This record gives sequence, C-alpha cells and structure tokens, in this order.
Amino acid sequence: MKGEELRLADLVAFARERGGCCLSTELRGEGVKHRWRCGRDHEFEASPRLLMRGGYWCPQCFPSVEDPSGWNYEAQVAIDPLLRRFYRSAE
Repeated sequence: MKGEELRLADLVAFARERGGCCLSTELRGEGVKHRWRCGRDHEFEASPRLLMRGGYWCPQCFPSVEDPSGWNYEAQVAIDPLLRRFYRSAE
C-alpha cells in the first residue's frame, strides 16, 4: 500500500484474507489500534501497521514469536487462507 492511502475497505479485505474480520467501523489511522476477530473467534486489538506490515495476527493463536511451541499450524492453516498459501507440512 506504499504511496496509497489506507481505507477501511483495505482492513476488511486484509482480515478476510486471514480468515477473520475487522470489527472496527471506522479507520482511525494506520498506527492506531483497531478491533479484530480471527477465524477462531478470538477478539483482539492491534494497529493495521502491526498486522499488515509487521505480519502479526491473533495473539492467542500465535502466542509468541520467541516461543512458537504453542502454535498449531495445522489448525491455523484450516482457517487462515493467507497462511495456507505459504505453509508446508513437515511430512
């Protein structure tokens, strides 16, 4: 989105790509926290910048970058179309 202004429709589309939805009804700024719901119905707050540029998503589904042992990739791939495009099974 470099050089383009972010719109609420962009947040909605991004969340849909992650298997979730944007619960905020107005865009308050790229660096301001908005309300989101992931595909497993966890609600959380995060800025569009953190999610769209930083690559983060639901803090309950992906609890920690430092300790990924709590991540269940197979469950996430089932509900997250964006992750599914890049995930390769360990099989």
